[in-house]
Amino acid sequence: MLPVDGPEAYRLTWTSGHELVDPQLRHSGSGGTRARSDSWKRLKLANGDRWPRVVEYPMTRASALLFLAVLTCSKGQRVANVPKDSVQSSAPVPASLGAPDSLSTGGPLDEIPSLLAGFDSQAEAAREQARAVAATPRADSLFLSFRNRFLKMGEQVTNRFDQATSIQSNVLQDTSTSRQLTTLLAKHGFALEYSEGNAYADEDMGYWARFFDGALTPAMQRYVGLRAREQATRFSEDARLQISWDELAGRAVRWEQFTDSYPDFSWKDAPRFWYNTYLSTYLTGMDNSTIFSDRGTLEPEVRTSYERLVAQYPRTRTAQLVARCLTLLKQNGYRRSAAIDSLLREHHLVSMLGVQPPIR
Repeated sequence: MLPVDGPEAYRLTWTSGHELVDPQLRHSGSGGTRARSDSWKRLKLANGDRWPRVVEYPMTRASALLFLAVLTCSKGQRVANVPKDSVQSSAPVPASLGAPDSLSTGGPLDEIPSLLAGFDSQAEAAREQARAVAATPRADSLFLSFRNRFLKMGEQVTNRFDQATSIQSNVLQDTSTSRQLTTLLAKHGFALEYSEGNAYADEDMGYWARFFDGALTPAMQRYVGLRAREQATRFSEDARLQISWDELAGRAVRWEQFTDSYPDFSWKDAPRFWYNTYLSTYLTGMDNSTIFSDRGTLEPEVRTSYERLVAQYPRTRTAQLVARCLTLLKQNGYRRSAAIDSLLREHHLVSMLGVQPPIR
């Protein structure tokens, strides 16, 4: 399995105390997860066998928007038998860099158009710089550097949502303001998202896949395409799985195959994060999408999905681990056992129970 520790590895600990490993960062960020009002703690773990002292600090719902970003990537080659999941990166670039839009709410939302308009020139500059060194690690580095700034802008936009409770109730309803916000944010590469009663500005990876089309390395373009496809369907809400068990398995397999296809991808902790998140969820469930019934036995639909995965992708490490789990489950009447827990620990997988998973 893919290891989750290494040089400058990081862990996110939610207030529940459960941990989830995220990609290597030099800045805080969101990587598409919803920025939550809960306080999160970041634990920085040094490389090596010894665990150093823990450095922790609270993360607000807005500041958590900056979760995945940094470094460069190298060109790689794609292997065969990868599930079809690419987005249409050849679509026209949306007309996002025109005159600033405006809002007239009489509150903090009115500041958003000028914030976004002032950022347009940075987007154009980053694209032109990347195109000048197209399909090189330098182009990817320029893209990720821009993305860091973009996510910080998303933090500022979300902060405007948080400055008055009336704003949240307004944008959560189908009003002219919410429709204007949706259109405005979409023109600048953001998606207006909602979760558990809160609105927030999330990145639209499909937009940036089109915007930087032809400038990035095949590996980075593939990564952005995969994330764009995944963002189109919400992953979780209120700790409940929003996709099928089969789709969840497919996501894990795709990230395994991505890693195999691009072994020199410099931002490798990003696909590793998504792989471990999906596989951990597949094998442990979520609070409101459990894999075991109230009687303690494996849910029939989960078992069927496991068996289908093993039959469909027998040569993948993902399917081979699931096959081992199935064997242990069968030996114990399809009930959870200490042997299962030990196997998951052996492969650096953590329980997703009690954890707020990524939203998109």
